[in-house]
Amino acid sequence: MKKYMLNTLLAVVFTIALLVLVIARAICPVLVFPGFGIPNLVLISLIALVVDHYIVKDAPRCYICIPVFAFLSFALLPYAAGFAALSDALWLGVKGCITFTVTTWLFTSMADRISTGPSAKLAPVVSAVGLYLASQCLMGMF
Repeated sequence: MKKYMLNTLLAVVFTIALLVLVIARAICPVLVFPGFGIPNLVLISLIALVVDHYIVKDAPRCYICIPVFAFLSFALLPYAAGFAALSDALWLGVKGCITFTVTTWLFTSMADRISTGPSAKLAPVVSAVGLYLASQCLMGMF
């Protein structure tokens, strides 16, 4: 069960984000919402990774299942919430799959390297902030 906790947390975090957007759109329909670009997908991924790190530390992961479930989460949830048509949802699924897989790999390697000594409790948060800032720079280059 611990193997699939990361994928479950990704679906929960993304569902909460979509729920907030749906409620905000219902309350104030004239607001312009940010798109699902690389920094926003990385932010959703990092929130799930940090929560996963604190809930089930050092749990084994199914690295084959990560891209599959990430694609399903990022493709089906926006389509079900009405944020994307089917073709846009499939493209978002591909972007989300690649982004989540790369972010998971980078975050895991960073958190494992930094998590020694007295700063071990803050290592996941520091790694997540660094990766989010790196994704902002990457988006600026594109």
